[in-house]
Amino acid sequence: MATTFDAIVVGAGAGGGVAAAVLAKNGWKVALIEKGRNAYPTLAEPVLRHSLFSNDEIKHRRFYGFHDPFAEPRVYRDSETATPVTRDLQGLGVTVGGGTVFYDGDSPRVQPADFKLLSTYGAVAGATLVDWPIDYAELAPHYDEVEKQIGIQGLAGSDPFAAPRGPYPMPPGRPPKVSTLLAKGAKALGLHPHPMPMANNSVAYGGRPACVDCGFCHMGCPIDAKGSTAVTAVRAGLLTGNLQLFTETCVTKVLSNAAGDHATGVEVIGPDGAIGQFFAKHIVIGVNAIETPRLLFASAPVGKPEGLANSSGLLGRNLMFHMVFGVIGVFDIEIRPYRSRVVTHALADYTVPDGSKDWLRGGYVELGGQVQPIEYGAQLPWPIHKSLMVNGRYRRKIAAVAMMGEDMPQLANRVELDPKVRDIYGRPVARVTYTRHAHDQAVIDRYMPKLNAIATAAGAVEVMQIDFVKQDGAPDTKHLLGTARMGDDAKQSVTDRWGRAHDLDNLWVVDGSVFATSTAFNPTLTQQALAHRTALRMVELGSGVP
Repeated sequence: MATTFDAIVVGAGAGGGVAAAVLAKNGWKVALIEKGRNAYPTLAEPVLRHSLFSNDEIKHRRFYGFHDPFAEPRVYRDSETATPVTRDLQGLGVTVGGGTVFYDGDSPRVQPADFKLLSTYGAVAGATLVDWPIDYAELAPHYDEVEKQIGIQGLAGSDPFAAPRGPYPMPPGRPPKVSTLLAKGAKALGLHPHPMPMANNSVAYGGRPACVDCGFCHMGCPIDAKGSTAVTAVRAGLLTGNLQLFTETCVTKVLSNAAGDHATGVEVIGPDGAIGQFFAKHIVIGVNAIETPRLLFASAPVGKPEGLANSSGLLGRNLMFHMVFGVIGVFDIEIRPYRSRVVTHALADYTVPDGSKDWLRGGYVELGGQVQPIEYGAQLPWPIHKSLMVNGRYRRKIAAVAMMGEDMPQLANRVELDPKVRDIYGRPVARVTYTRHAHDQAVIDRYMPKLNAIATAAGAVEVMQIDFVKQDGAPDTKHLLGTARMGDDAKQSVTDRWGRAHDLDNLWVVDGSVFATSTAFNPTLTQQALAHRTALRMVELGSGVP
């Protein structure tokens, strides 16, 4: 088995999968190393057949293909002085395809203003708000390419607040009753609901079938209708013959020279528990904004206790999770939101100024949502459990209106190595310090009533507020961003405008860590476009490739 490559890509998720495919298509010999299993037995075969995922809520609750908090716990605290708590925190997919296996498929582009938030809307006290080193126009062609590769459905021109663009690869799928009701309520308020761009096939595309609207998107798609990077990017890379996929292999350290300015390879624990090494001319990290700083801290060369790629001292800092909050409307009619994709419609009205003096920028609003049977049943009181399950009021008669709010970056929100807790591999786990900025709470206070109004206008007879945080204040949004921020100034960022570490000439980051701000939109498509751009830059430079 070859262990020397042109590039090693760590993590087969949203960014890593896309980057690996671009490099392989351009003739690079690539090792794609994934800690999780491969649930796609025919991924490298000419005909793609069904995955090992299923509409099985118990299987999902037992962390099949997902971050296992018992094997790899995380430590959380809401301030530097708080007592750390070992717990499940912001787990994502740990499998080929990563989080794209389990996400809803929501794939909007961000607005041009998202790249220039500081200069467009001004500073926020106590926040490390910055402009990105790139703009929308620079990323637009990469959006185009990943939309084709992943397979995105949508309707160009339906969102009046989006930048002009060409047609989507697929038209929108059939809207379910839940989205139709909520869109009608939003329109009655003068808002602009539109089909959300989604990585779910509305028609047969890329050798994969159309979505059947089974409603179990979060458990992995059994028929591969969802455009996870596994069945799109990783598969495309494998079919070139230039990509080798190594699964159930945990990268524990990035190897580098004594100066810490050139990466040479990675150290791994293989499926059999043996320690091994892979070597390459370039190292590409595509895990997530918690695991990337964790890996780089653990890779500190001798004499550099601050970690690899951390001369700025900002590695692990400016951690962002997005705010996700909203309302659940309860109706007196059957809606059955589980008979559909999780979310099919959205609106961006609250991301642009409304003319009021006290305006605060809100985020993308999703119209839809569902509750699965076991999730629902686990919340019901036992004495009347059966009658409530049969009635199904909070499963068959609900509709959610949720906002994706900008999470203000703060230096104090960070990832470190915990000095005491170890994971199943014997490595220090990630310790996360995070608290919500006062600005974020002000956004929630401003827009929660507006989301309530949408549900009410749609016919809800009862409205309940929701906020995706746990009782101890830890967020549960699955959006991990910002800990290896990109920028032109090496003293104020970890990576440059291409995602390459300022401190090393051949270490690249292609996950959400490089986000300079969280943006007001779902991050996956932007992460994929950035990875596409980074990989093409590597090809353009061609450094060390025969």
